[in-house]
Amino acid sequence: MAIGIIPGNHQTFIIEGVLGTDLLEEGKLYLDEKEDRIYIYSTSMVRSNPSNGYFPIWNGNRKITSEFSNHKSSKDIISMNIKNMSSNVDETTAKRVLYQYRKFGNDEVLLPAIAEGDNMFTQCIKGVLTAKRMTLIDIVDSCVPAMDEKVIANYYIALNKITFMRLDRWNIWINNILHLRYIVDVLKNGESIITYEHPANKFTVGYNYDHIIKTKDDPFKKIVKILIDMENIEKQSLMSKEVDNYTINNMMTTINGSKSLSAQLFSRFLRMAKLTYTVQMFDNETLIFEYNE
Repeated sequence: MAIGIIPGNHQTFIIEGVLGTDLLEEGKLYLDEKEDRIYIYSTSMVRSNPSNGYFPIWNGNRKITSEFSNHKSSKDIISMNIKNMSSNVDETTAKRVLYQYRKFGNDEVLLPAIAEGDNMFTQCIKGVLTAKRMTLIDIVDSCVPAMDEKVIANYYIALNKITFMRLDRWNIWINNILHLRYIVDVLKNGESIITYEHPANKFTVGYNYDHIIKTKDDPFKKIVKILIDMENIEKQSLMSKEVDNYTINNMMTTINGSKSLSAQLFSRFLRMAKLTYTVQMFDNETLIFEYNE
């Protein structure tokens, strides 16, 4: 953790540590406690200039100063503690500075590539992250309730390694991390026959299916159960050269059981029933990603 900052008119300078006690990084600022003066560590710079804040230079062997070099000391450093910082600058500025510091080194925009085999949940979350152009720090700060940065990092690693995202992880991404609204629209011959909207938990369908909608099943399982009733779908109507009786029995066991329905099983059922669907992802009422199958 940096020892403090020096606010400037156009730039805030972060003091990373103390010369002689900390591992030095190129282009970072450090306090020389013996001289009580701040230096920039660089093995490539040869003179103080505007780009480095006119700080004198320490190259690891000698100090390079000139008449233009500024003279900042420990008295100019404001602690990175937000309460101490706020006594010198306003709280909004303090939070902004701390955010920029946390983002430094973690400022890579996350652009997870959609891979062949990714299920609908995985593709939607990857698509949203790519559209929102968020950094890891942005994701951490968006979490409500707050989540540990390491946990979020592990979630992101899993997103890129595990193609079949489960419903419980989908719900965390949707509700706790990204705070998204989404609409699932099932179509037959291009016409909408059922829609589901989250987080309103609203189903739009032509008939009364409260006996299904009011159960504790997950929304994707409810959609499938409504479709089975609405379209009079039976086992034999799902069979084809590619799908045998064993596969259908396993699928129906899951649909009628207590476990949540996976995204891949949801997609498989709709394909077998010769139906299509879309999932529209909204951020503050703005459509940012659409999945079609």
